[in-house]
Amino acid sequence: MKILVVATKPPWPPHDGGRLVLWLTLQALATAGHALHLIAPVDAAAADPEALAHLRTVCTPQLIPLRPRGWAAAAWRAAREGSALSLARHRHAAIATAVAVRIAEWRPDIVHAEQLQALGNCDAAFNTGTRVVLRMQNVESSLWQQLARARPLLPLLAFESRRLRAAEARLLRRVAATLTLTDDDAAALRTIAPQAAANISAVAPPYPSQLPAGPSVAGEPALVLAGSTGWWPNRQGLDWFLASVAPRLRGNAGVRLHVFGGGIPSRRDVVAHAAPADSAAAFPEGAIAAVPLLTGSGIRMRILEAWARGLPVVATRVAAAGLVVASGRELLIADNAEAFVEAVRSLQADAALRAQLVANGRAYLRRHHDPAACAAALTRQYRAALT
Repeated sequence: MKILVVATKPPWPPHDGGRLVLWLTLQALATAGHALHLIAPVDAAAADPEALAHLRTVCTPQLIPLRPRGWAAAAWRAAREGSALSLARHRHAAIATAVAVRIAEWRPDIVHAEQLQALGNCDAAFNTGTRVVLRMQNVESSLWQQLARARPLLPLLAFESRRLRAAEARLLRRVAATLTLTDDDAAALRTIAPQAAANISAVAPPYPSQLPAGPSVAGEPALVLAGSTGWWPNRQGLDWFLASVAPRLRGNAGVRLHVFGGGIPSRRDVVAHAAPADSAAAFPEGAIAAVPLLTGSGIRMRILEAWARGLPVVATRVAAAGLVVASGRELLIADNAEAFVEAVRSLQADAALRAQLVANGRAYLRRHHDPAACAAALTRQYRAALT
């Protein structure tokens, strides 16, 4: 099958969850024998020949150099067009033209739009009758609604959430199929777009069950977190952890806190690391992965990667949402500072518990995220869309 993938950012290097989902999906689809062409914008100042080389191993990449559109310019465009701010920010004439030319010349069987924001560049597919399958890694309106609740003094956040919800209701009726990463998100979207409910389903993202861990870092154990890579829920969770949990961990002899890509200075109780070129470095051997998200949708790829790289996980209930897991089986759930500290102490003292959580996490990956099975499920959805 010939699949034209339209994205809002290149999937390589996969230094955030959204890029990683797409990268692993392209790998799985290429292994399954599909022909893939990728169109995505790239910051001209950050264009990397090595990234193109990686992408060429799984697809034909067509990266369009563009200057990132700022929020102010996007706000002006959204107000003028009556569209949601985040949709206006990712709509580019150059991307839409590239999609139109590729459809005319290559005649793909399916256009796969990665994220709601990519649909603004897919008019040529709708105009030519090419079937479009939308994959939503999360429910955009839900994320903005959660942000609005966290910051009630900024009414524009709630306004953007309502705009996105209206866009979801409209655009999900337009595409041939909508795929989510979790059953929870699929159910939420069926409520938002009931007329498209029959065409909304969940397909888990592919993920290998075993990957090497990174080099060990100081700490017995080391406790590792993802910092802010431009995604505000990461920043929110990190800020809460540093303010509420980290002070309570100071009495735990041996525990050392490491933040990767956080954009925070090192301090007495925190070792700050730049975002690593290889994500394995953020999952050092012998460490514990902490995922303290307070807001979220979709699947936290950090949890899947921690399992694959052999790290036990402590996460909030929000971070684990979308996964069919139980506290004490695949991970430990901690929704407040005291519970986080107690979970870390339990893992620090119990090597058997650490090993059991990792073993069960890897078994979960084999059951739910096997790359071949996930590629087959995606292929079935594409074929159904064609009919």
